[in-house]
Amino acid sequence: MGFELKESVVKGIVGAALKEDAARNDVTSRGLFNGSEEARGAVIFKGQDGIFCGGNFARAAFREMDRRVRLAGLLPEGRRIKNNDSVLKVQGPASSILAAERAALNFLGHLSGIARLTRRYVDVVAPGSKAVISDTRKTHPLLRLPEKYAVAVGGGSPHRMDLKSMVMVKDNHFAVLMRLYGLKWPRVLGRQVQRWRSKGLDVEMEVDELKDLGNVIECEPDWIMLDNFGLKTLKPAVQRIRNSRHPIKIEISGGVRWDHISTITRLDIDRVSCGAVTHSAAFADFSLELG
Repeated sequence: MGFELKESVVKGIVGAALKEDAARNDVTSRGLFNGSEEARGAVIFKGQDGIFCGGNFARAAFREMDRRVRLAGLLPEGRRIKNNDSVLKVQGPASSILAAERAALNFLGHLSGIARLTRRYVDVVAPGSKAVISDTRKTHPLLRLPEKYAVAVGGGSPHRMDLKSMVMVKDNHFAVLMRLYGLKWPRVLGRQVQRWRSKGLDVEMEVDELKDLGNVIECEPDWIMLDNFGLKTLKPAVQRIRNSRHPIKIEISGGVRWDHISTITRLDIDRVSCGAVTHSAAFADFSLELG
């Protein structure tokens, strides 16, 4: 998978979720049970099909709530699941299981939903294409790590994690450079590219119009992102980049539709980035059934 989360990171995120839900002050469960009553049951998937993700977060939610909770039958990450599949069995103090239930199910639902949608995109990449499906930084605040993890579980290749991970020169950067340097901006930016590269940073530049492609190629970035290009203009743009003297990788981005993935990835490109896999993935439905 190539994307692992440290146990300490998972525990930190889960701890914040339990605190948000006031799980240690569950007035309902505390009013009904004294903490010694046992309960047992299973987390069940409710849906036609899915990709299981977030088991590490669900496990941490129950265990961080109460070390007396015992878990079994946890499915591996990335496993295909179908309706009524049991993904995790729980046993322990009823009040603790019930207090952690919503946090555990929220992680499973959200992350499995992202993994399922990512796999849907990955499955339609053209046969033989080297292109990978990536996410963007359009993630929910404070949930970027688990969301990008879910993309990886779904078979995607997570994009840059944050602003320090790589250089990304976008349209607003170009607008300011144009105001400051006028038509000299490609020369100024080209020199900065060499400084970034000397520090071991990958450099990517965004292009949203074919007429601007030549100036960006002149700067010799490592990556060019063709943003919001129509299918008719993608082919000449890709060919022009491939004909340049500097080896440049190509990313396609901007409102990429699922039904266009197969067509796009028949071109000689390296990556398709889709914000939808994180910001528009529907929750997968899981329920805790106790007996």
